[in-house]
Amino acid sequence: MWLSIYLPNLALEVFGDTETPFAVRTGPDNRPVVHVCNAAAEEHGIHPGQPLGAALALCHTLLTRERDRAAEHQALNALALWSQQFTPLVHIRPHEGLMLEVAGSRKLFGGLAALRDGVAEGLQDMGYRAHLTAAPTPLGGWLLAKNGAELLIEERDRLQDILQRLPLNGLEVKPETIAALRGMGLRRVGDVLRQSRSALARRVGPEFYDYLDRAMGLRADPRRPFEPPPRFDGRLPLPTEVDNTDALLFAARRLVLELIGLLRAKGAGVQDMRLILEHRGRPESELPIGLRRPSRDADHLLALIRERLERFELPAPTDAIGLHADRFPERESEHDDLFTGEQTGIPDASVWLEKLRARLGDNAVGGLGPAADHRPEKAWRPCPPGQDETAGCIHNAPLPTAKPLRPLWLFPEPKPLEQRNGQPWLKGELHLIRGPERIETGWWDGEDAARDYFVAADAHGEHFWIFRERRNQGWFLQGVFA
Repeated sequence: MWLSIYLPNLALEVFGDTETPFAVRTGPDNRPVVHVCNAAAEEHGIHPGQPLGAALALCHTLLTRERDRAAEHQALNALALWSQQFTPLVHIRPHEGLMLEVAGSRKLFGGLAALRDGVAEGLQDMGYRAHLTAAPTPLGGWLLAKNGAELLIEERDRLQDILQRLPLNGLEVKPETIAALRGMGLRRVGDVLRQSRSALARRVGPEFYDYLDRAMGLRADPRRPFEPPPRFDGRLPLPTEVDNTDALLFAARRLVLELIGLLRAKGAGVQDMRLILEHRGRPESELPIGLRRPSRDADHLLALIRERLERFELPAPTDAIGLHADRFPERESEHDDLFTGEQTGIPDASVWLEKLRARLGDNAVGGLGPAADHRPEKAWRPCPPGQDETAGCIHNAPLPTAKPLRPLWLFPEPKPLEQRNGQPWLKGELHLIRGPERIETGWWDGEDAARDYFVAADAHGEHFWIFRERRNQGWFLQGVFA
């Protein structure tokens, strides 16, 4: 069972969407013609095949770009990656569309109709207009999709009946073959099949009947499967140069959705991405985007891209945007529900940390972790925000169930305390309620400490962390318990 996806406006859609009149031109430089145009251009009377000069006379604000076959190839490769979330067997029709073998996927997605609707919805979200037909043969379904039919055909007999009504000019054969058949008064595929096969094959060649047999399912029609690359390299040329980041975010959305399809196919997430902004005549700009944990949540990835773009000043107008990722680790804390496909799992602080880093910059957000030193002023270290629990970061440690022996609020430098009758004094006498905890270390770095630490309380019930210097018997205030 094959799901054929024909993209009639691929040459236009590889440039993204724009509300202004826009057309893709082709042909020689001295006589270019309109290859395809958007709805805004059609409202001015512009149509495919029209000389470009006539089109500009109808709409002097018409934007045009030369047909970019390399961009079409790249777009189809990205769509093939995206399609592998539905089936591992995808075949590319160069510059036209895709064929998906979905026999084994129907039950997984709730039936053939639901599968087709899911593919159609995803294509629409990415800005593609498509004709989709499901049929028992790849070529038969493709011919129907390319001729504008959108059908679900599960029986080969029904496919053959429908194909017999197809006009001959809807076949992908040589124009001279069509002309010869029409010269004999034949107009549809059924007209051909009612003729003597041997006699007609001598006129048009045996390859024509081989073509029909493959469409009808009477002859094997193997298709070369798409082989995914080890990395994701999405690129989207823009209809015109963009000098604001809002328009770039709209274009980046398609690239993110294409990446999400690949991640679903791999059952993985992405943890590092690079957003590439291309500028005509200038070096490209690269915006790295990192995540604490692998994710394939499109809204989350787009939010991080938005934060990056909002704080990025374009050095020059952008005429193309790219998204690159080459590592796809398994996700640790999230999974897709088996029946609904929605992500489940316990949310954590990683989403907020990633948004803060994207908005403020990597150097503006940090974490704290423990260091292997008993001296309080040296017992902590800076660490990446949201570092894995195995690194022992403070904000990932479980909350204590009892009052800790050490406070979280430490002074930058210990404060000397007054002594009265040999007892520490801070706006009143301090009573020692826990301790001592002896710390004697640091002799190797010249900042050795020899201290006895106590938890002390004043008459108001406030708790302090104090120590007595064993060398001079002086008292010092190190921290306060909240």
